[in-house]
Amino acid sequence: MEGAEAVARTVALAGAAHPGAGQLALALEDDPAVERVLAFTHAELPMLGPKLEVVPAGPGEERFAKTLAEADTLVVFPLIDATDRSEAGQRDQVLEGVRAALQGATGAATVVLWSSGIVYGAHPDNPVPLTEAQPIRPNSDFAPAELLAEVERLVLDTAAAGGRGTVVLRGAAIWAPPWGTFLSRLLQAPAIAAVRGYDPPVQGLDPADAASALALATQGGLSGLYNVAPDDWVLASEAARIAGRRRLEIPERVAFTTTERLGRVGVSSAVSGELHYHMHPWVLDNRRLRAAGWAPGSTTAAAMAAAGQALPEGIHVGRIQVRRSDIYRGAAAGLALVAALAIARQRQARRSPTRRGTSGPS
Repeated sequence: MEGAEAVARTVALAGAAHPGAGQLALALEDDPAVERVLAFTHAELPMLGPKLEVVPAGPGEERFAKTLAEADTLVVFPLIDATDRSEAGQRDQVLEGVRAALQGATGAATVVLWSSGIVYGAHPDNPVPLTEAQPIRPNSDFAPAELLAEVERLVLDTAAAGGRGTVVLRGAAIWAPPWGTFLSRLLQAPAIAAVRGYDPPVQGLDPADAASALALATQGGLSGLYNVAPDDWVLASEAARIAGRRRLEIPERVAFTTTERLGRVGVSSAVSGELHYHMHPWVLDNRRLRAAGWAPGSTTAAAMAAAGQALPEGIHVGRIQVRRSDIYRGAAAGLALVAALAIARQRQARRSPTRRGTSGPS
């Protein structure tokens, strides 16, 4: 974009507690066209560089709207917690926050939204790979996907009405533990729970590639929808091997019922809707963003290997982190272990039908 460096810009990060916001802030330190980076969050952030200004304010606070008005570019990071089961409350809070950011950034000529490929949904008839022309079909039993699709519509409609340039970046699967995605939590479980009979192609997006796509979008030369993804994909079983993780296959019915039961008692943070994303493909085509000048620096295999090497010492059992040594000594249980026990109970029940009564199988 000619002349871009002659204009010092202010970039605002709404939802700055998101790990992607921190990586974007670091990337913008090297952009001479950017003078200030405003990070809106009440969370404590590390000092990432001299351009970063943390603004401890949120939607509904006077300082939030007043400072947002100084931004030339607004980047929105929806803070959606896939483990939050109070879906209605989370939906209202997220949509209200995004709406307030859009309304407050009155001087922003460009709005960038960090979204995800989960909005396409995970379906058996998905083309491989998915292009931006594919309609979004978020799985109805996975609330984060439906909420993110709503956020996309809100941003696109609001920005269009205000005549602002809008960029929606749909990221491929990110497995890196610091990002806290439902995929990264799966990687930190005692074993990667998979549904028997399904081995779909999967992608791994390196966080550095996500940051470089975000940095490109802030420059103002993009418009519309873009997939952010590596060039390749591998089978889920191969991805687990590359990450150095054991893969435990569970019968489909047991997987869905067990996930819900464990979630209700707080043993697992997963919801059953996540399972579709481990059963069906949702890999993304990156050619449109590549044509705009972006290129991934990492492959799926490299991103998966890096994610596996970055795993913390503990593993996650629900919202609790437990030392691996305790797991190996048998002191804790997770989704994979409880699912295995459920299978054993089911087999035992089939061998002893007289003990089940007359109501039929559950």
